[in-house]
Amino acid sequence: MSNDYFQQGGKPCSRLQQFLNQQDKILAYKMQDLWQRGKKISNHKQLLADEDFINTSRQYLTVNTPLKDLMFRHTRDTLRQYYQRGLLAQDIPSRIVQDNAISLEINREVPLYQAVSNYVGHFYRLAQKDQRTCRGFLMTLYRKRLTSSFYAIKASLQRGLDCLLTKQGSFITEDDYADIDEANDAVISGMESFFEEVDPQEIQYLEDLLQQFENTGEHSKPSHFIQILLQELSQRESAIVFTQYTDTMDYLRDALKELYGSQVACYSGRGWELLKVNTQHSTGNSEPTWCVVPKEEIKCKFRKDEIKILLCTESASEGLNLQNCGVLINYDMPWNPMRVEQRIGRIDRIGQRYETVRIHNFYYDGTVEAKVYRKLRDRINAFATVVGNLQPILAKVPTFIEQAAMSADPEEKDVLMSEFDSVLDAPLRPGIEAMVTMDLDADLAEIQKPIPPTPFTPESIEHLFTKLLRS
Repeated sequence: MSNDYFQQGGKPCSRLQQFLNQQDKILAYKMQDLWQRGKKISNHKQLLADEDFINTSRQYLTVNTPLKDLMFRHTRDTLRQYYQRGLLAQDIPSRIVQDNAISLEINREVPLYQAVSNYVGHFYRLAQKDQRTCRGFLMTLYRKRLTSSFYAIKASLQRGLDCLLTKQGSFITEDDYADIDEANDAVISGMESFFEEVDPQEIQYLEDLLQQFENTGEHSKPSHFIQILLQELSQRESAIVFTQYTDTMDYLRDALKELYGSQVACYSGRGWELLKVNTQHSTGNSEPTWCVVPKEEIKCKFRKDEIKILLCTESASEGLNLQNCGVLINYDMPWNPMRVEQRIGRIDRIGQRYETVRIHNFYYDGTVEAKVYRKLRDRINAFATVVGNLQPILAKVPTFIEQAAMSADPEEKDVLMSEFDSVLDAPLRPGIEAMVTMDLDADLAEIQKPIPPTPFTPESIEHLFTKLLRS
């Protein structure tokens, strides 16, 4: 197919060709020989094992297609130029990203955080040793919930203990489905035999750990969150808050209920929820409860600024456009940065009513997650613009975080972080959008060309289909 495209007069993408010639001329010639000139592949096994060749071929074949000659890809930079020329009524917003490194309270929160980390790390390594992949996967879920909130990890550990004691039930929730989708077959098949071997030591460990939660609360992160929220809502009408877990969302909405009442709305796997008074009671002192309401009711109230805070899980990071909201708070940071970008995309859109969108990223200071995300922000300015050509780097982040977070060896962690530095230092390949974006003047000239008249009329099309149906 690629060879046919070039034989029919297709032109290779000049920007990609220039990049390849600068970075690796041998690889550039290989792309031309195989995909442009149709040279026969004689060493396919060797090529399949060459990761750089596979990645470059994927990009080369994606860019060099007939579609590139027939479609305009409008990047953010192109849209800004359209606005400057008066072709768009409104400019696209800029992002202001602020990192919030939360320091845990040293006498209460730090010991509890460390105790959970020790439990997770110990049984993760034990599962790896015993080749119990599913058990190890559960430990990574616990670790992710620990970085979200103490409330979320406590609820998860309690569910896990109940499952181990009764040997029934589920240790996962709907919030974990995205992680399960990304897991390998060994994890999924291992769920069938999950309760066959229960370590009595783990049951005792969990019971002791949960007792620690009874004596320790969490104050640092929610206190900082409310402070930031109050600050932002004094300047803008509304804010959207994302968390990975419904447990954390429930914790936050209860904390905000006293301050904002019915001005808080939620979206999770349960649907859209709003705080309402049950009017069926005869007395006027009915306690308001969270009720499931239609999506359009929430969206309408949010657009009218009747709702100031929208709390969401990952379920809302797709198919929800909220251009009238100018503040987004990531209460927790997923191991996969692409999910963060999906969240930001809910408000960073054409039609955004503010010139800037404000983004707050929350994480616990000193953790592996904090170190990784800080490097992403400092070294490649992640999340300040759309990811574009950063995708190859961001795709490696979940693996780096898991390996470093679950390691018990400080030296191994240092080695992993050093390897991550090398990934960040590697030259970036131009993104597909950047390579195939046409020159603006050429783009406009092409758009303004008169459309040639079609030889078909409605009558001729009707005649054709009528003839086919009768035959």
